[in-house]
Amino acid sequence: MTRRWLDVVFSSRRELRPARALLSPTWLFALGVLAVNDHLLKGAGLLPGVLTGKLSDFAGMLVAPALLAALLGVTSRRGLLHCHIAVGLVFALINLSPACADAWSWLMGLVGFPWTITVDPTDLLALPALALGWRALVPAMRPAAAPVSSVSLSRWPTRPEFGVAALGSLLCVATSDTDDGGEGTWGDEGGLLYQDFEADVYLHNSHAEQDIVVRVRDLLPDVEIDCFNVQSKPGVLFSEALFGEGQTWSIPPGANVPARGDLDRVTRECYAVLVSSDSIAPTVLFWNAGDISLEWIPGQHESPGEYLPGAVELVADDDGRAAIADSQREIVFPQRDPGENAYLPGSDAARVAWSAPPSGLHRITELELGSDGCAAFDLDDGLLPRFYFCTPLTELPFEAGQYLSVEDQGDLLVLSRAPDPNDPSPVSQVQVAASRGNNLPSISGATIAAKPVFDAELGPELTCGTVAQPQEFSAEFGGEIVRFAPGDKVELDDGAHHLTIHGVHAERRVILLPECAEGPDTLGDDLELVYVWAASQQQP
Repeated sequence: MTRRWLDVVFSSRRELRPARALLSPTWLFALGVLAVNDHLLKGAGLLPGVLTGKLSDFAGMLVAPALLAALLGVTSRRGLLHCHIAVGLVFALINLSPACADAWSWLMGLVGFPWTITVDPTDLLALPALALGWRALVPAMRPAAAPVSSVSLSRWPTRPEFGVAALGSLLCVATSDTDDGGEGTWGDEGGLLYQDFEADVYLHNSHAEQDIVVRVRDLLPDVEIDCFNVQSKPGVLFSEALFGEGQTWSIPPGANVPARGDLDRVTRECYAVLVSSDSIAPTVLFWNAGDISLEWIPGQHESPGEYLPGAVELVADDDGRAAIADSQREIVFPQRDPGENAYLPGSDAARVAWSAPPSGLHRITELELGSDGCAAFDLDDGLLPRFYFCTPLTELPFEAGQYLSVEDQGDLLVLSRAPDPNDPSPVSQVQVAASRGNNLPSISGATIAAKPVFDAELGPELTCGTVAQPQEFSAEFGGEIVRFAPGDKVELDDGAHHLTIHGVHAERRVILLPECAEGPDTLGDDLELVYVWAASQQQP
């Protein structure tokens, strides 16, 4: 049965007329859904944007293969299968690859129908509609009569079929993966509709004849920004790791498109987008929210030089090489590398860490200190899971057989020597603590602080895009004040107690993608240290 089905599907016999399916109720209904959704429902607010986007995808998977087969004069099942594969492949590539999306936008611009494509892998959910279209439309492609005449198997559409094919082609290439609303503005020649849109910053093609294809990428929604501290060098501090997939625009001469695609999703104190193309090196557009107000931007300026405050002017030479020519505000910052001496955020590999703390009093059954700085505690004769405590300490003032008090304070973990509950004999005071997060711990008799290094040049950590200002520690104990940097160790003594402090990490973050970076999930201080507090070594 399977062999027979494969023979039918891959048959090269001339037994189909795909153009017949273009007059079937199923195909016409799918075409109507595509037309109404793309040109009436999108941006109207009647349906959610996510629904209107997916509706066009499903309708297109029904419409496009049969239309392509009819236009190519396909007459066999094998040829029809190739048309389905071609449609599915193009659809998958433009939703998975920004480079393919750019190429498709450029191609659509050549035929006079500019596209904007949002690279969205979830659109691939529409691919099963190809199989549905095969099942629903192949019966309509068979000849009407049993005797096969030369007319019934003509490769090319009849006049009614050709008219429907022309309409379908127009609706398919004129579709746009955008949900921007607003009233339209007709071009000077009356045929192409450029939609008005609400935006603060927008891109304008000032070339008289040449379409310009650009890619615009919004910041990822969860990126946090200290706007004041990044505004001096946006081109250096905003790395590609902070931006999403974005959109590709093919902008006709004189037309405008919004720079931001997240207008209805993200509200910030400042904004950044990344603009690039085959000839435009990655460039950051950065502005504070209050500097450029939201307003309705015409889809096309009626006369040259008629720019609003948020305009970024694009130009192109005769070879189609685009460039950013000018902007109405100082918001254009080409990406560039930080200087050789720029401070990059410290490695996350050296941070303090610990497993689930077993709060309370426990007997140490076994203690192992590994070469990686992680101490492994076996407690209460193995009744508890092994507890790990990872710090820069090369030794710990504890040993097997002793009792340990574990105090979990969230971002502060304190391990203290404790007396045996069955033995009233006192034990020496020893305390080891690890601190992480936004705050420094309180240490008996000591004052600990952190201060930013204000004159440091900053650069981004490329994997997560984190930008942070370095800090240095200071400690006052027993009348002595010392300053030390992350990685340093200091020892202080007040005659009664001895304090050893290991600086681990000290930064103040100004750009952060929380889900990617270690440490606190907020901007500001990111501080880690470890200390050992014990009886003074000066005591007799």
